[in-house]
Amino acid sequence: MRSFKPMVLLAALGFASALATEKLADGLYAEFTTPRGVFVTELHYRQVPLTVASFVGLAEGTLAPRDGKPFFTGLTWYRVVPGFVIQSGNPGLKDTGDTPVPYTFNDEFVPGLHNREIGTLSMANAGPDTNGCEFFVTLGDCTRLNYLHTVFGRTIQGLEVLPLIQPNDAFTIKILRLGAEAKAFKADPETFKALAAKVAPYAGAAEPGLAAHFDDPSQLLPHPMESQPDVPPRAKNFNFKLANFERATGVRVVGRLFAKSPAAAEDAVPGAYMHALARKLGVDKHGALAAYFADEKDWRVWLSDAAADTFLGHHATAADLAPEGPLHVIKTAFIDAAVAEGDAAFARQQQAAPADQQPPPAQHLKLQTDAILDGLILKLEPK
Repeated sequence: MRSFKPMVLLAALGFASALATEKLADGLYAEFTTPRGVFVTELHYRQVPLTVASFVGLAEGTLAPRDGKPFFTGLTWYRVVPGFVIQSGNPGLKDTGDTPVPYTFNDEFVPGLHNREIGTLSMANAGPDTNGCEFFVTLGDCTRLNYLHTVFGRTIQGLEVLPLIQPNDAFTIKILRLGAEAKAFKADPETFKALAAKVAPYAGAAEPGLAAHFDDPSQLLPHPMESQPDVPPRAKNFNFKLANFERATGVRVVGRLFAKSPAAAEDAVPGAYMHALARKLGVDKHGALAAYFADEKDWRVWLSDAAADTFLGHHATAADLAPEGPLHVIKTAFIDAAVAEGDAAFARQQQAAPADQQPPPAQHLKLQTDAILDGLILKLEPK
């Protein structure tokens, strides 16, 4: 009987898979079979064809096969973070710690494809245009990963399986091609090369700075230090996010964190300092600026005329732009809501962390910055 149980389990999973396939509409899908059950993701092959071609090619064996087998052979979920993500894609990480990434390719960011819902399928990377074989599936709202990680699929069946996945669970991937268009989608080396040539490379700054999309000159955010080398470079990642957003949409959003507020003379006229800074950073006509002043814990947002129209929902009038007019009210409400969101996220992290491992104050600012910048991106993203 013991030897029969695995066969029964596999047969049951196979039967469930067949039933699931019957219910799917025409499209391109990835079916994940795990010890906890089966889940199916719809692949966004029309919106992000390069990324999907890579994933499909590695799964079917048409790209970078290993020993005559598909690259995605012998996969395990080697990174499982409850409430955040499950990650895999690199068979070498199972036992050896090797990183046999077969190639790298550029990011494909598309407005509307977000890491917001549980079951989103996205690429893992080490910065702009470093996509390879690794991918993750979200276990919750991961909006902060938007414009950092390419979204290329969404789970449409088996969502209940995802939270059950355990570290080192083995799994398989089967590509399902339903309908003529999906069956015609190619994932061979020639197609991949042609698609890769069409995707523009990252052109933003490599580091935060005066001319970059984001800067934190006083290092108010968490950052790597000699005593804490594993802390992610938060300012660097915010810069990548904003540069990628402009790369994908043409909309420029910039962020600045300052230790001290402007001098009284610079700030005497309401809005004058922010307008001057927006002009200096190239967003006075198009785009937006978010700035934080740590000494007063003060967030401010400058909106260009086009961005103001978006926030208002109509073309701004002189009355809308008055010092205490509708735009001011809307911006204040936006900032208050974003700050409250960051505060709530920090409180949750404090509650979840052991008493002797509490998150530092800099993490509080990081979470507020997430909420402010992501809020601007979602507001200004082309619909």
